[in-house]
Amino acid sequence: MTSQTVSAHRSTPSRAASVLAWPAWLRVLAVLPAVALLWLAVAWAQVEVAPW
Repeated sequence: MTSQTVSAHRSTPSRAASVLAWPAWLRVLAVLPAVALLWLAVAWAQVEVAPW
């Protein structure tokens, strides 16, 4: 290969693996923080405010 061919090949972005290709346990770990934050937000929204 010439240096021009190699440099052109390196400039193309590599395709990242899809999230759907991840194992199930890794997908759960990736989504868990967002689910936990949403759960806490709902719990906080349902807390009754003490009257003054």
